[in-house]
Amino acid sequence: MGTSTSLPTPSGGGWTKLKNDITDYLSGSTNVTYDQIIGGTIVAAGGLDLPSPSRLGSGSAGSGASGGGAGGGRVGGRASVGRAVSQLGCFAAAVRDGGLDAGLRLLGLDELRNRPAAEVIARISEHLADGVEGLQEELLRTALQEAILETAAIEGESGYHNLSGALQSFLSREGVEGLIESFLTHYVLDRVWAFIQNHVERRSDSVSSASALESAVENSCRGHVRELMDDMKRAGRFDRLDWFGTDGQRFGQDISVTLESRLSALARE
Repeated sequence: MGTSTSLPTPSGGGWTKLKNDITDYLSGSTNVTYDQIIGGTIVAAGGLDLPSPSRLGSGSAGSGASGGGAGGGRVGGRASVGRAVSQLGCFAAAVRDGGLDAGLRLLGLDELRNRPAAEVIARISEHLADGVEGLQEELLRTALQEAILETAAIEGESGYHNLSGALQSFLSREGVEGLIESFLTHYVLDRVWAFIQNHVERRSDSVSSASALESAVENSCRGHVRELMDDMKRAGRFDRLDWFGTDGQRFGQDISVTLESRLSALARE
């Protein structure tokens, strides 16, 4: 997983049922699917938002509070994800049309020009995740880093111009929506696994069984995000979208709410 943080899987409320489902799945039950585990995690956790630490240890963690991230974050979960989507969209549109220089100028990070790619990616991700705190900030920042690295497909000590060219090439080919799809995939994956990794590892009879569930969850998260993006593209939601105006802000919130609804619907009754 991208984030190194693994929370103790909470107890009570929807978490008890989810833990039982995970245990049954790892025991070979055909009555539980990895999709149901994903949906159950989102439901038990209260959605895409991240409750404060004081609420993670009990069933109240699943009540869906969105007032702030872990540690008293200033922007709630769906709001923070939606805002990250809209800001990432603005950055990506600027890079697509004017290169990485234009993207950094938009973010007020001109001092990063000609810096090593790893430093540029880290600072961009920190900037786009600004406004939230604690684990919610870590999840957003890590998912943003993973998305930029994945779409740029650079390795090792790559330079600024390698990163600029790779990002512009990807965005010209896949569009802004391609980068957003990668970010949402990594965010949902890291969000789910941070909660269930502890219980999965405790209940698995081998490293391979835990790894198999991890891979299944990753592939499923990627598939569900891609399906949502494809539906939005078919509906023309990306056509002539002004990322720099209120439409871009509204779209970011719409996509996070819709994604949360779809993932929650996967939960087993």
